[in-house]
Amino acid sequence: MLARCINEHCNRPLHSFSEGRLFQFEVVSISLAASDEGSAPFDEKPQRETVHFWLCGRCATSMSLVLEPARGLKLVSLDEQNFRASEHAPAPPDVLHAKRC
Repeated sequence: MLARCINEHCNRPLHSFSEGRLFQFEVVSISLAASDEGSAPFDEKPQRETVHFWLCGRCATSMSLVLEPARGLKLVSLDEQNFRASEHAPAPPDVLHAKRC
């Protein structure tokens, strides 16, 4: 269960979901073979996991969270997030799903 603000410089304890912002991400992962020598068909089903993170009210006024498929979770300023949204196309829906709660 969530206990603290995800911002490591803050770590404010979670007392109520009515304050701050809750993030929900669906993480899709598959394992890749180290060698592609065998031409066996891909028979592994991707693993899906829903994860939740919370930013306290103070941090949520200036920051947001993004989940980058290759890098993982990243804390970004709202200005940077808005810039990314205007400059880049959204991630394909089968790679990453984020829901605002």
